[in-house]
Amino acid sequence: MTRANPLDPVALLGADQQHIATRAQLRRLGVPSGTIAHRLRPGGPWQQVLPRVICLQSGRLTIHQRLRAALAYAAPKGTAPQAGEVLLTGFAVLADAGLPSAGHPADIGTVDVLIPRQRRVCEREFVRIFRAGGEMPGGFERDDGLWSTTVARALADLAPKETGQRRFRALCAEAVQRRHCELGELLDQLLTRPGALGLPHVARVVEDLTAGVRSAVEGEARELLAHAGLPEPLWNPVLFLDGRFLAVPDAYWPHACVVLEIDSRAWHLRPADHERGLTRANRLTTAGLPVVRTTPVRLRRDPAPVLHELTALVTTGPHGPHARVTWRRAR
Repeated sequence: MTRANPLDPVALLGADQQHIATRAQLRRLGVPSGTIAHRLRPGGPWQQVLPRVICLQSGRLTIHQRLRAALAYAAPKGTAPQAGEVLLTGFAVLADAGLPSAGHPADIGTVDVLIPRQRRVCEREFVRIFRAGGEMPGGFERDDGLWSTTVARALADLAPKETGQRRFRALCAEAVQRRHCELGELLDQLLTRPGALGLPHVARVVEDLTAGVRSAVEGEARELLAHAGLPEPLWNPVLFLDGRFLAVPDAYWPHACVVLEIDSRAWHLRPADHERGLTRANRLTTAGLPVVRTTPVRLRRDPAPVLHELTALVTTGPHGPHARVTWRRAR
């Protein structure tokens, strides 16, 4: 008669959880403490990756294993992990969503985890802890079986620690532009965070998004225009010529019928977006609207010629088919 291998349940657990298990799970399966210690010995087949969290194989962890290990570590000690009781947030969520400014998921060095406010968990190794200000938000289960916050919540959690204005501005703009969250949802998450508007980079992002800005470079251009004393344009409005759709330019001064287009492959999400931008500018010019075109590099290094051209056009308008152009604000 063949005796059952007592480690078979462990192999099944490992296969189901990408070889990440807690010490409590192994003990519940009947694995003796001595066996666990022996397998965790230097050069052994298992490795301790975080307190109470074990990888049932040797070698470097995959990004999925790191994410799963972080959630297992942040879960209540000694209990079976419950769905949604701790959530991935921050860059782990934003990189998985594909936001360019968040980097590739495989390059994430720190895993951000959201836990209930009353829980006492220390940051260890590669795990960074965020605590919910009130009730834990309702997360969702990803395709890989891990539980996550929404993109909007991940941005709001990250806001107090992501003090670099350019990257945080880019992350928020990419999230809205790529439709990973609705503008209203993101604004609600940012505005309901206590003290958020007291953070200059958050206040600036809220102003930009409300104004219609949808990229980091547009936010930078908005600051330049304000410092130059130009009136606030409409950002990303939908323009109509004789009631028919014309284009969605980067910026438009309705009283002068003047357009600003910022051309750059680096700030368009895909090459096709860049080509559409060029086509859009040509269509605007053909319709008779004066279009001032520039690049992010030119705006940063030598904005004076662009600002001079815009000032001349905006102050001498209206131009072209002013009476025939109508518009709708960005959504």
